[in-house]
Amino acid sequence: MPASASKETFWFQLRLQLRVIWALMLRESITRFGREGLGMLWMIAEPALFVLGVMFIFSFIDAGYPYGISPAEYLAVSYPTLLFWRNGTGRVVGAIKINRSLLHHQPIRPMDIIYSRILLEFSSGVAVFLFLFPFFIVFGICHVPGNILTMSLGYLLIIWFSFGFVLIMAGLAELNESIEKTSHIILYLMLPFSGVFIPTFTVPAIYRSYLLYFPLIDAVDYFHHGYFGDRVPSYYNMNYTLFMLTGMTLIGLAISGLAIKRVKNS
Repeated sequence: MPASASKETFWFQLRLQLRVIWALMLRESITRFGREGLGMLWMIAEPALFVLGVMFIFSFIDAGYPYGISPAEYLAVSYPTLLFWRNGTGRVVGAIKINRSLLHHQPIRPMDIIYSRILLEFSSGVAVFLFLFPFFIVFGICHVPGNILTMSLGYLLIIWFSFGFVLIMAGLAELNESIEKTSHIILYLMLPFSGVFIPTFTVPAIYRSYLLYFPLIDAVDYFHHGYFGDRVPSYYNMNYTLFMLTGMTLIGLAISGLAIKRVKNS
């Protein structure tokens, strides 16, 4: 009887927290995008315009990509991947502090605020890619992926990295105000090491070996391998990437837990 009761309580609590997270996502969407005009369609339109704008600007630059790859094609595939960790960090850092009044409602936990913003940004990033990529294929900017399964798994690895990274940044920002103030600088400094603008196959081998210690590079290159196939060389270490992403997630959860304790005690 006690085991049955605890099981029922677990599933009840799980359903409750999922409803809370969904409600927070809707609240954030309405607060950010409003009800008038395009409304929640801006969740897709805003990042899509950024992707198209970057592609348009860089299409006039001779990047010198080998293997017949144009800057527009490379950015069409690569640029949407940074929407997860860049936009996610920007929206989640300081989220608990901003929405502290919501914690007076008993079902809402601090982690629900973090999860709701992460899920909202990740949903936006996935929606933008799924919306734009078929058009890129139709207009001849991109081609059909060499291996859709590998490309999808690479995309999930990028999302996993972004989840761990955003958790770490959100927790550190709550623990140290200077992290919140400098988070945008950290994000800009990560751009050259994101695999978005500089393909790994153009980096000299002596430097590439150091870059591959950064799990985001491995995840993006695995994603590229799924798209380009054997057309271009790819560099990644899947065992190392999975190990690092697991470690990042655990560290992110631990740091976020410490930050939440500080919020509750203050």
